[in-house]
Amino acid sequence: MDKFLNRIIKVSIYLLVFLLPLFFLPFSFEVFEFNKQYLLFFLVSIAFLAWLTRMIIFDKEIRFRRTPINIPVLVFMFVAVLSAIFSVDKTSSLLGSYGRFSDGLIGLLSLGALYFLITNNVGVSRNKRETDEKDTKYTGPTSAILVAGLLKVFIWSVSFLILISYFSIFRVWEKLQNLTGKIPALPREFNTIGSPEALAIFLSIIIVLLIGCILFKTQSSKFKSFIYWLLLIAAIGLLLIIDFAGAWIVLILTLALLVGFTLWKRIFGENVNKLLLPIFLVVIGMIFLFSNPLKNGQLSEIVPDSFKGLPREQILDQESSWKIGFTALTEDVKNGFLGSGIGTFFYDFSKFKLKEFNQGPFWQLRYNRAGNYIAEIAGTMGSLGLLSYFVLIGMFLLISYLFLQQNKGGIPLLMVFLALLIGQFVFYQNTVLAFAFWLVLGLSVVNWQKPVKEKTILFKDFPELSLIFTLFLIILGIVIAGMYFFAINFYLADTHYGKAMGNQNPIENLGKAINLNPYQVQYKITLARFYLNEVQQELQKPQTEQNLDVLAGYIQQSLNWAQKATEFSPNRVFAWETLGIIYRDVQMVTTGATQWGIDSFEKAIMLEPTNPVLYTELGKLYLASDQIQKAKEKFEKAKELKSDYADVLIQEVLITEMEDDLAEAIRGMENLASNYPFNIEILFQLGRLYYNDNQIDQAISQFNKVLILFPNHSNSLYSLGMAYQQKGQKEDALRMFERVLELNPGNAGVLAKIEELKKVETKIETLEETEE
Repeated sequence: MDKFLNRIIKVSIYLLVFLLPLFFLPFSFEVFEFNKQYLLFFLVSIAFLAWLTRMIIFDKEIRFRRTPINIPVLVFMFVAVLSAIFSVDKTSSLLGSYGRFSDGLIGLLSLGALYFLITNNVGVSRNKRETDEKDTKYTGPTSAILVAGLLKVFIWSVSFLILISYFSIFRVWEKLQNLTGKIPALPREFNTIGSPEALAIFLSIIIVLLIGCILFKTQSSKFKSFIYWLLLIAAIGLLLIIDFAGAWIVLILTLALLVGFTLWKRIFGENVNKLLLPIFLVVIGMIFLFSNPLKNGQLSEIVPDSFKGLPREQILDQESSWKIGFTALTEDVKNGFLGSGIGTFFYDFSKFKLKEFNQGPFWQLRYNRAGNYIAEIAGTMGSLGLLSYFVLIGMFLLISYLFLQQNKGGIPLLMVFLALLIGQFVFYQNTVLAFAFWLVLGLSVVNWQKPVKEKTILFKDFPELSLIFTLFLIILGIVIAGMYFFAINFYLADTHYGKAMGNQNPIENLGKAINLNPYQVQYKITLARFYLNEVQQELQKPQTEQNLDVLAGYIQQSLNWAQKATEFSPNRVFAWETLGIIYRDVQMVTTGATQWGIDSFEKAIMLEPTNPVLYTELGKLYLASDQIQKAKEKFEKAKELKSDYADVLIQEVLITEMEDDLAEAIRGMENLASNYPFNIEILFQLGRLYYNDNQIDQAISQFNKVLILFPNHSNSLYSLGMAYQQKGQKEDALRMFERVLELNPGNAGVLAKIEELKKVETKIETLEETEE
């Protein structure tokens, strides 16, 4: 049985190292991070239980390796637990924010368990343990898992990853799809790490690993050297294609440190020419960091399109990331120590983003991750999280340096760790990058050997401990089994959510998703919006065809799910915004909806005080309730946050119209039309104002401009029909109303207009016949 449990540990760890960089499944809504987190949790928990069972049940002892950084690792994990307990959104802290998943407590604890699995079950050679009466220094593994073996498996995994990425870039998947009709045509940016930027960061780390393997190889076969060089060239090629500045920074700094350290310590002696490789890559990195010759200059003209970059992920800029992270840290005493809660950067971003962010092109995006991991720790785990993490890293680097004085073989792993660390200052963490960090940390600690001691507690010396640890194992097994049950339900829930987002019976599938996972607020918000869509479709029907009971039911369901979302997650701005939008859209058919909408948007503004959209929507509701002064104040605040936000500028002009100053309103809208010549709403409103001022020709001109940009704009078609009717052009008016009817079948108002015009035509024809 002991051998069987050892085999479970070995297979689980090897599978994890090989599969995690490659793993994805198409069944869930998010195919990468969600599935990688499941793989991480299941394999680590299986191996961890097998390890404990082997010791407690069969070996009748507790045997563990004491390392200098065990306590810092446990302290960091403990701070993360405290941060989750006092989080502003406990579900996100536990499971990770939806769509990202890798920032949750369960994922971090799984990585912590992986570290202890590695340090206690992996060795550097196949030597047996040497024991004495007291503590012993570790010289060999208890199971046949070796550092070199894991690195070999990891490199094989990377080989497949690079191959898949090249297949995507050169559209091999599309060609195979055309040949077979079965393989999906994947986009050029597809890879199993995530975004091209995440792949670039990972590749920079792999390049450092491969350089270490090449420079510090000992009795390596020619075939192995060939593989290292082939992978190195392939990885550099991918990095050149992606061309991400953060990856170049990681590569430049890490290799510069490698060159500097080895020269200082004269590690290569007379073979100093070995350093030409990292020096060459530092030079290449500097060139591409400041100007990519493949995209700029004469060289770009002969480079194939496949080498000219990939679609970019929208990543929060570093300046905003640092400011938001440290502003969140200083919000109050709790945040100062523990942050807003692990996995809640979405809250920090909404609450603390600067108004300058609104001047950028992606100002309407809400980011759920910082541009770098360190800033995210500051905001979500506070000063204790930041301090414990730096203590962990500092102690590791100090002991690694001391260890390198006697064993230079640890330099490659140390350089990889430094690359991962530098990457955390310039890029966020996803599952693969976090896994690589804790994997390399564990393997480096195992590689120390001398500072690692093994402690054994025999149950025969302390019989009571056997009972205590057995009970602990049983309880832990029950807890993990319960987590498996919930995990399976949560996975099934997300498959239903994916079907709903693919427009497959969305309301039914979202209902199933919520039944399986009632803790996921995203499902409730999405269901509320789908019901709102049903409300809008019912309201578009002619009044004679509207089913008031069905309409009331849709409104009730929409409000119900939005309210449940705000109750379950009161610090999520998206939930309050959704509730406010629903109240806004049903205020004409629901008594009291306007005031409730005002209350919802005010709460949303408390959570996102620099969002001009929220102030504008709140101002519209104040306007609807005839509170014009308050509406003006909210519109003014929105304009202060974003002076070129077209919607609020339109609302200010409309207030001028309400105050019976039509001429000034027209001048204001004309100015907007000159500044925003392609804004459909502005052009339409200007046409409407012209019509109301009896400037019919100008109105017709404006409505036609709208139709050039948006041929099926119903309001412009209808207004154009009204303008033609006003001018007496009955046939043109009838043609416009008939087009509106095609877009809005059964609309009572349009039908009435068409009937009215047809009667007029009939009368005219009859009159003409009489005259003849």
